[in-house]
Amino acid sequence: MRKIGEWLLKIIVFIVVWGYVVYQFMTMEQDVTVIFTDEHFSVSIFLVVCALLFFNWGLEARKWQLLVNRSQPISFGKAVSGVLVGLPLALITPNRIGEIGGRAIVLEKGYKDAVFATFLGSLMQFSSTLLFGVLGVVLYLVFLPHTQAIESASWISLCVVVVCAVVVFVCKDQRWLKFVCLRVIGKNFYRKLMQLIHIYNVKDVLKTLLMSLLRYCVFSLQFMLLISMLIPELSFVELFVGITLTYLFTTIIPTSVLGEIGIRGSVAMFIFEAFTPQVAIIFQVSLLIWIINIVVPTLIGSVILLNVRKRKKQ
Repeated sequence: MRKIGEWLLKIIVFIVVWGYVVYQFMTMEQDVTVIFTDEHFSVSIFLVVCALLFFNWGLEARKWQLLVNRSQPISFGKAVSGVLVGLPLALITPNRIGEIGGRAIVLEKGYKDAVFATFLGSLMQFSSTLLFGVLGVVLYLVFLPHTQAIESASWISLCVVVVCAVVVFVCKDQRWLKFVCLRVIGKNFYRKLMQLIHIYNVKDVLKTLLMSLLRYCVFSLQFMLLISMLIPELSFVELFVGITLTYLFTTIIPTSVLGEIGIRGSVAMFIFEAFTPQVAIIFQVSLLIWIINIVVPTLIGSVILLNVRKRKKQ
């Protein structure tokens, strides 16, 4: 019943967000222009955005390498391969669970090592999104004129972040939490996770968080460069608020693979509509960022995955 409920929620979200996208394109007054033929389009800026792809996933690979190295040393090249191999498997599995198995393929041993390293890295990336998102909410509420809908969504998101932080702080040492973990993942797996937790120190966590913050800045810069190029009248504060709120709202909305780009595009249009009428460009930029940062690395990861499997069969 829980799984059925989750899928029903994702289907509803999918229908709503894509319905919102279609509605926006059908009701907007200006023509829907293709960004590559826009008069403000700059090839040099576009190439910079494409180049930042390597910094984006390079930071993710370095972060994963740092975490895995505590249990088994791996090279940076192998970490890059693991991160890229995880992408195609993430797209074809529920809740992106295949990403963990994909990264584990490149390791000599220890699927469980990959599980916790990937989980901790994702947790730090999620924390980075929350930190920047809260800053975006504050800037929006203090400095910008705001609509009731976005203000309500901002307060709800802020409350969710606060509640999560309080729950983690209050319940981290509770016995019932350990009992739930034992029931969900099993005694042996829980013991292995506890062993892995203790091999990481505060310095490792802070390094991981720093790299997560840097990575957030990289893919946010990609978004900012394209929007500022095509809609130059937007201020830095409007760009910062629009981007951080887009990633914040997208992160806390349940989604599926098919709905991911629809959610990101519809949320971006919903927020930036308060700053500019050119929401068609906002959606196209969201789609282009998704292609650059997800589709291209996934294709590369698919090729690497085929080569890895071929070598293992031999």
